[in-house]
Amino acid sequence: MQYFLISIIVLIIDQTSKVLIQTNYTPYVPHDIISHYLRFTLCYNPGIAFGINVGKFHLLITILSYFITFGIIYHLYQERDSHKLYKLSLAFILGGAFGNIVDRTLMILDFENLYYPGVIDFIDIGFSQFGYRWYIFNIADTAITIGIILYLLYAYFYEEKLTKQ
Repeated sequence: MQYFLISIIVLIIDQTSKVLIQTNYTPYVPHDIISHYLRFTLCYNPGIAFGINVGKFHLLITILSYFITFGIIYHLYQERDSHKLYKLSLAFILGGAFGNIVDRTLMILDFENLYYPGVIDFIDIGFSQFGYRWYIFNIADTAITIGIILYLLYAYFYEEKLTKQ
C-alpha cells in the first residue's frame, strides 16, 4: 500500500536527520538556521513527549509504544478502503511513531547510555528576543503532529458527511 510507503519515507528522513545531527553537532550547543527563530540544537530526551520523565518505566513505555504502533499498522490495513485523508493521517502518525520507537529501542539496547542516552531531538524554534523557546523536537514528532492535523481536518470536513450517507 502506498500509505505504508509514506510511513517508511518519514522513518528514513527522521533517522537520517538524527544521524546527521548527532555526527555533526555538539549536544546542547544551538546553531542558528534562520536567525534565532529556527535553530538546530542537539539534545537527548530520555522521557516521553515534552521531556516528561518516565523513571523506571522506560521499558514498559517502549513496549506499549510497540503495541500501539502495531495497532496503527493493523488499523491502516483494515481501513484501506477509507478516505485518502484519513489514511494519509495514519501514515504520518505511523512513520513518526516508528522513528521514535527506533530511538527508544536503541536506548534500551545501549545499557550504559554511551551512544543513545535518549530520543534525539534537534529542531529548536522560538523567539529569543522575548525569551520564549518551544520544546526541542524532531522529524518524527513533526510527522505525528502533521498526522493529527490531517486527521482533525478529515474529522471536521469528511467524517460527518460519510456517516450520514
